[in-house]
Amino acid sequence: SLVSRPTRRADVHGDLLEVEGLAVRLPGEARPILDGLGLRLAPGEVTGVRGRSGCGKTTLLGVVSGLVPWLRSAEVRGEVRMAGESLAEIDPGQRAHLIGTCLDRPDAQLFLPTVGHELDAARRLHGNGASLERAAEALGVTRLAGHRVTELSSGQRQRVALAAALAASPRPVLLDEPTAHLDSDGVAALLGLLAAAAAEGGSCLLNEQSGWRLAGSVGGWLELRGGVLEPCPVPVAPRFPAPPPAEHRAVLTAADVTVERGGATLLSGVDLELRAGEIVLLTGANGAGKSTLARVLAGLRRPYRGAVRCDGRVVLMLPSAELQLFAGTVAEEVTASGASNRDVARVLRRHRLEHLAARAPWTLSRGERQRLVHAALDLQRPAVMIVDEPAQGLDPEDLTAFVDLVRRRAAKGRAYLVISHRVELAAAAHRHLAIAGGRIEEVAP
Repeated sequence: SLVSRPTRRADVHGDLLEVEGLAVRLPGEARPILDGLGLRLAPGEVTGVRGRSGCGKTTLLGVVSGLVPWLRSAEVRGEVRMAGESLAEIDPGQRAHLIGTCLDRPDAQLFLPTVGHELDAARRLHGNGASLERAAEALGVTRLAGHRVTELSSGQRQRVALAAALAASPRPVLLDEPTAHLDSDGVAALLGLLAAAAAEGGSCLLNEQSGWRLAGSVGGWLELRGGVLEPCPVPVAPRFPAPPPAEHRAVLTAADVTVERGGATLLSGVDLELRAGEIVLLTGANGAGKSTLARVLAGLRRPYRGAVRCDGRVVLMLPSAELQLFAGTVAEEVTASGASNRDVARVLRRHRLEHLAARAPWTLSRGERQRLVHAALDLQRPAVMIVDEPAQGLDPEDLTAFVDLVRRRAAKGRAYLVISHRVELAAAAHRHLAIAGGRIEEVAP
């Protein structure tokens, strides 16, 4: 088994979590996705797991939490123990009292009407009001207590799910891509919470593709490859080349646009121009209105005031990829655009999806779903492509491939608006815009 280095140690009173000889084979797969995997997570340890998208990171957390095979069919061998006791006969509902879990899709674990209801449920489940209040306050969730969950942004929902999971501390906590939708303030808050939990004897096992954002709180990193875990260096952010020259011709213009959500004004007086071949990065705090603006620019939502004009087709890649996947297989999802068999094969190969052609989209990993949606939208050859949080679930290699494709499409005249909290993408953009105080401002290089 593998032992991670403790981030901090104090009075240890958490529970030792052990995984031994874990082998998992998913339905229809000839080879196991996990094969003899071992792991030891002691109280006071924060351990990060990295690996190519689709390598089994989410499956590993699913087995530990009990979601695999109870809710997702799989052949599972090996043992998961907590404090020396096997969890084999304990279903996910019972394990939820022992282990806090934040899934890679917060929407999949938020069921109650308001944020306050979700916090009350976490308090009843874990019985540790101090940990919950600390997490809710640090993540800015306390002030959202009266808000309906359906009115929250993706980042705000992730903050709520994280607070509910961290309420389990000092028991072990599992976090799947915890920074996917978090702004810089949210990441800083999570860093502090992980350090505080470790200092009190809590432990955390987390999957994270952008591990450099959490480098200050993770005691050790493991890479999942070939079904087993091995120690690896601290992840570093990829570096991107400057974008190709853009044209001066405007293809999308927003004039004096006001954007509202839930009756509240998020943005006002927005004047925005995207030029042919231009790559623009848009950042902003959780809940600032980035995704709502994206829907307005794509014509999926009417602005409260102002007008949007576009010279050509606009497509939008939503932050939740599963909302844009409808076909029975990966190949059918791509052929729905009307592409020839030759083009379908080429696109699947370009996006590292050819080996998944016969798989149902809902069985894919988060990164694989992101790549599939981008592939399908790319085939529509739009004049403007708006991609909302495209990096979630993408490992550094896939993110580099995504940026390379964006550069090549921009060189042929396509405009891109990239919405992301990953500021390292600014190096690949012509302009970096940020939402602050309900306005859009240009960020100096």
